[in-house]
Amino acid sequence: MSARRRRGTGPLATLAAVVLLTVVLLAANSRVDRPAGAASTYPSGSSGSATATATATPSAAPTTEAPPPPAQQAVFAGVTSGGEATLALAVDGGAAAAYLCDGDAIEAWLQGTVDGGAISLAGRNGAGLSGTVTDSAVFGTVTTSTGLALPFSATLSAPPAGVYEARLTLDGLATRIGWAVLPDGTQVGVATVGDDKQPAPPLDLGSGGFELDGTTGIADPVAGSDTVVGG
Repeated sequence: MSARRRRGTGPLATLAAVVLLTVVLLAANSRVDRPAGAASTYPSGSSGSATATATATPSAAPTTEAPPPPAQQAVFAGVTSGGEATLALAVDGGAAAAYLCDGDAIEAWLQGTVDGGAISLAGRNGAGLSGTVTDSAVFGTVTTSTGLALPFSATLSAPPAGVYEARLTLDGLATRIGWAVLPDGTQVGVATVGDDKQPAPPLDLGSGGFELDGTTGIADPVAGSDTVVGG
């Protein structure tokens, strides 16, 4: 009886062992962990789809060149160092015109250029001017048509200072009148009637009017870019 019972339980024991082994293997496989670092790479609360973030690159500001500075327009007026004559200059950018006069024998119309801080003007019969220009004054030497070299200084001046000119016909003769006017209204000039020179008549600085030998006229202020030599 006991021997029969032992023979009957043998196959059951084998089957149970096989089932147990299978369960153990399955359990072991299910417990295999994912490698470290294999956790979800998505931040908490984000979806699983990757979202590309566009980074705006600021565009460079357009480069603009500064406009060129406006042409300098100024008037300088003064006298020669020894007081021999009065000088007025008009500057317009790189051009300049000047008038030198003593009201009698000394007279010169000059024109030329301003280059940086240097001014160089020329007139008839060897007359000329060379010097230095600053924001407030002009310094240099002016030479008359007779070869007389006169050092001078002329300061930046407000109206009525300046160079004034009038052209007209008087008794059939071509007439030219020039005035060099200082800031205080002092004026020195010469009227050339034909080949004869005489002191210029008084100039009304308000209207520009004058009267010479019974003939009236209007004088114009001279700009640095005006032609005063050979015109």
